[in-house]
Amino acid sequence: MNNLLLYGALLMLFISSMVIWGNLIDLDIHQNGIEITTNIIEAPENCKNISSRGGYCKLEYNGKIYVKRAGNKFCHLVSGKTEVKMLTNKDYTSLIFPDEFNNFEFSSGFILLAFSIFLMIKNYKDK
Repeated sequence: MNNLLLYGALLMLFISSMVIWGNLIDLDIHQNGIEITTNIIEAPENCKNISSRGGYCKLEYNGKIYVKRAGNKFCHLVSGKTEVKMLTNKDYTSLIFPDEFNNFEFSSGFILLAFSIFLMIKNYKDK
């Protein structure tokens, strides 16, 4: 049982690290990003049936193709349009919608990290 708790905590530690890393990239783009106008290659035609997890679009900027999930929150920005304003980092490796960054999502990685540390401490005390 103790090993299972430790392995679960380590898995949560890995996942929380990945979530925090991704959120730090998004935070940097949100705070220091460059506003660009991308061409919309492909987008959902109808936003009414799009879930928060669906609605992918293909965007092109400087010959590079980006696949981005628009979801129901940002679908209206790409549906039926030819261009959309996005934020990117200085290397143009990642794109986010202008209002995409969310403080709660940023906090969730740290909450998961704290819970994984709690489980590791509990595992250590039980031994």
